Amino acid sequence: TKAFFEIDCSKRMCHTGNDVLDTRLDASDVLQTQKQNITLYAAGPTGNGSSSVVSEFYGRTFALTFVSTLNESFTTIPIVVEYQTDEFSTELALSTQIEKALESLPNKVIDDCTANVTLGYDSLERGHGFGVQYDTIAFMQIEVAFVGAGVQGTQNLLQVEMNECSDGCMPKINGLNLVSAGFGENVTSFVAEKMTADYNAYECGRRGKCDYDTGLCECFTGFVGETCGTQSSLV
Repeated sequence: TKAFFEIDCSKRMCHTGNDVLDTRLDASDVLQTQKQNITLYAAGPTGNGSSSVVSEFYGRTFALTFVSTLNESFTTIPIVVEYQTDEFSTELALSTQIEKALESLPNKVIDDCTANVTLGYDSLERGHGFGVQYDTIAFMQIEVAFVGAGVQGTQNLLQVEMNECSDGCMPKINGLNLVSAGFGENVTSFVAEKMTADYNAYECGRRGKCDYDTGLCECFTGFVGETCGTQSSLV
């Protein structure tokens, strides 16, 4: 069901997309799509990240929630962090699993994306002056790039479902044991935009008019597609 808006929720939202007639100022550079960075810090034995190890992520499950530009919310199936034969194989398998989970969301809301997972350690400095102590903290970094035609332009940041969700809860996950926000910004897990897209995201691609009764784009002459993003003739 398409999302509604206005004060009385009387209008349906139309899909957004790139304006096919927009041109970049420098068309010779590499076309950029939006990339999001998810960095998760393991809690470790004391809960503040100190002496944490990458293996704390193994055997854990979590999910990702994507909110479309139509304000539709979709959550993936459980994503399992399963150790393979080595760390590189683990990263590769998890990257593939995340890609498939996002691309399997209903209505092809994410028609194409790439994911790249990195497991490793960050250096950590605690205290000040003569009392300063150096430590390491384990992290899992997930980089997601939205490369599909249906997710052009700026997308809402992904949300990590990291708390345990057991019997009677969907999706059923055992969650991730992460550092809580109270231990400081340098060890707090976060989601941020890593690269801004060259594409834009206009209602009906600025090449059509939204029918707010149906939530469908009525494309101008010479343009077709769900977001009027295909030029069918020269006008």
